[in-house]
Amino acid sequence: MESTNKVNGTAGKSVYGKVGGGQITLSADTQMPGFTGAMQAMHWITMVLLLGAYSAAWMIDADTSSAETEWLVMLHRSFGATILLATGLRLAIRRHARVPPLPADLPAAQRLAARAVTGLLYVLLILQTLLGLIGSMLHGDRIALFGSAFLPLTLPVDRVLARQIFQLHGMTALLLLALFGLHVAAALYHHFVRKDEVMAGMLPGMPCRLRPELAPRRLPDGGSRQP
Repeated sequence: MESTNKVNGTAGKSVYGKVGGGQITLSADTQMPGFTGAMQAMHWITMVLLLGAYSAAWMIDADTSSAETEWLVMLHRSFGATILLATGLRLAIRRHARVPPLPADLPAAQRLAARAVTGLLYVLLILQTLLGLIGSMLHGDRIALFGSAFLPLTLPVDRVLARQIFQLHGMTALLLLALFGLHVAAALYHHFVRKDEVMAGMLPGMPCRLRPELAPRRLPDGGSRQP
């Protein structure tokens, strides 16, 4: 007896598998679900904010006037505080959003590394911003956000401790930058070398198409399994 089963959870065209005689057929242009629009938006907003924060920090070290340095510091802190808020919102959205699984044929070591890097990125995004804000407060600086809002100084001035916090802030900035580069390199590897759907899942408007080798396969006993 032959029956037709619909595979749910796809975006675009549905996937149908015909179970009978051990044969399963899938549409060649089946689209698999990527990240939700909200998750994609928060991802790219965070990236833009990071580029802005790092650019402002690097420009502070250049030979600039006192007024320009003050403006760059304000901009750097503003980007940092916004990154903190965006990361908190992103984690809240992630709890209820669709998170596509990693490719079924991805080696266990790469799967573990991907999860570790993702977790560390979230931790460092929060830690890096908090260290900067705490160091600024301990230094006694008035923290202006985008030139109009000011954060209250909730910590006593301790410039020795502030200097240590700023040193840790600088080290975590380098670690975050390294992880960011590793994250980008991994995305490009998945897209151009493995040619899977990982990077496409985070690109707005780009469909995630099912690779033939990830489709259910026929077993000798007439059943089927996922690779």
